Amino acid sequence: MNKFCVIGLGFFGEHLAKSLCEQGAEVIAIDKDTERLNAVKDYVTFAVSANSMDEKELRGLGIKDVDAAIVAIGEEFEASIVTTALLKQIGVKRVITRILNPIHEKLLRALEVSEMLVPEAEAADHLAKRLMLPGVIETFRISNDHSIFEVKIPDWMIGRSVGDVQLRQKYSLNIVTIKRKTQTYGINTKQSSDEMMVIGTPHPSQIFTDDDTLILFGKEKDFAKFIKD
Repeated sequence: MNKFCVIGLGFFGEHLAKSLCEQGAEVIAIDKDTERLNAVKDYVTFAVSANSMDEKELRGLGIKDVDAAIVAIGEEFEASIVTTALLKQIGVKRVITRILNPIHEKLLRALEVSEMLVPEAEAADHLAKRLMLPGVIETFRISNDHSIFEVKIPDWMIGRSVGDVQLRQKYSLNIVTIKRKTQTYGINTKQSSDEMMVIGTPHPSQIFTDDDTLILFGKEKDFAKFIKD
């Protein structure tokens, strides 16, 4: 079982801790605020009130052997820096810290922290893509050039086959998979549900339906052309 430590239970930290637990991980949640701890105690493995700037307290929690410690502190500049430094000093093998501002980022780089998060910037980037690329449900950046795009199938593809639409040849896009709404059958009825089934690697003869959501891989400029066409 994966084991993580989340320090700082604001909006981001709370949701991260809950999400990790929902995916089967063991989570130690740390904060000084009792109300924040109460909000996650029924979800996480351990909810602990502790001062993350106290090395003795951190060591006493046995977090040295976690797979990763995430410093999700969102307001206290000093607490974030000191906590990050102590985690590295204790020997936590993977430390991920939320960036608060550019100066904070420079100090974290001086501490040789290689993994940093800017959740607000990531959310803004996702929203910008959804606004600029109509039909996009979600995007996941793989590199500076390539991303994975989740998009509702355009009308012109419905009823045609994977081989027929030739996305790779026309747009340099690869179809990773297809998500499709499942259908339930009664004695006299058939209806769609909100649950989605994933069709593995699509065969060239696979026919698209109006219930399909496409998972595509490629460059943003090629995807933009696909959407606009």
